[in-house]
Amino acid sequence: MRRLLIVGLEVPNFPSVPWSDWASANFLDYQGLLLDCRDPQILPSHGSIAAALLTLINNNHSAYILLPEAKNSASLTGAISLIPYYYLYIQQATGQTLNVRSGDSFFESYRNVLTGHEICFRLQQMNNTRPLITIESIVDNVSRSICSKVQSIYLLHPPSRRLEQKALKIIIEHFGPDPIPISSVPKPSWIDETASAIPGVAGIQAVCASIRAEIQQKSEQLGSEEEKLRQLASWADLLWLEGLPLQTRVSEALNLLGIAAASSDPSGHTSDLAADEPGMRLVFEVTGSSGTIGIEKGRQLMQWVADAPDPACAKGVLVANAFRNEPPDKRPPSPDRRVFVLELERFAQRYHLALLDVRELYRVVCAKLSGQLVDKPTILNGLSGDGIVRFLI
Repeated sequence: MRRLLIVGLEVPNFPSVPWSDWASANFLDYQGLLLDCRDPQILPSHGSIAAALLTLINNNHSAYILLPEAKNSASLTGAISLIPYYYLYIQQATGQTLNVRSGDSFFESYRNVLTGHEICFRLQQMNNTRPLITIESIVDNVSRSICSKVQSIYLLHPPSRRLEQKALKIIIEHFGPDPIPISSVPKPSWIDETASAIPGVAGIQAVCASIRAEIQQKSEQLGSEEEKLRQLASWADLLWLEGLPLQTRVSEALNLLGIAAASSDPSGHTSDLAADEPGMRLVFEVTGSSGTIGIEKGRQLMQWVADAPDPACAKGVLVANAFRNEPPDKRPPSPDRRVFVLELERFAQRYHLALLDVRELYRVVCAKLSGQLVDKPTILNGLSGDGIVRFLI
């Protein structure tokens, strides 16, 4: 019998549970899951969800995931680990173009409940894991994923609230659950107790309880390990982020290295980050770019230095994620390209500014994580220099 369990919202005549009861839901009794993940703040351990999905696809069953809404995705600066073997990155992206790439008729139908898109996403395979069959099914005008299929997991852009019921109908009809027999007479309260006395029932109940307990334990263990993995792997976000998410990761990296850098005014009316050290105030400008970093960033940093309480004791540091869309080992310097324009390098030498490529910061973070001795004086010595920073580690 094909049964669909709906988690996170109620649908008449279908078994449904709230996310608060996820741990007690016996999803092994079902051949499909419909997970409402539109509000990621209420989700339980991502590891437990990924474990359930892995069990599902290993048994050739299906899952449908309504992805976070745009208003709830702003806080998702890093990866989420809902999908087995993959990191899922979601970002706000508003547009009208929706191109159906796959020949799956389901996506043709689901396209009709989307009036445009407010988010897009990308999947990144975890290291040393087996790949799953992934199909980009609906994309925007620059081929960013709007809906996809990973093995038998459907990742779906959330529908607008007014089209929610139509979207649910399309999903349920695609899954094709068997009709649920409904009796008009309520089951007597004593029937379950009576059924437990049938020979063999108690033994099977005990086995089921043991398996559920083991699954719960393994799910919690998996969730804990995946969270550790997510936290470690998220340091690589230094190499592609920009804007406030990059500023946050740079702050975390500097704090890991002993420099208590923080933002005093996220609105942008002061330096991005600042840190007070004995006899010196470090003032940071953090920027990401798809190309070379120009002189204007150096001039902006000089303004922050001039605005410091004691400019004579302020040291400006420009942290740059240049060519952020390219792999780190393919980025400049090269004969015809530079991370910082030559005019900026000369400007930094003249006005005693430090220029820090995020790849250098990432290198030192990895050294610290590996257990190598990375002391604070070495970091401060590198940031105190003029021009391009090279930490002596």
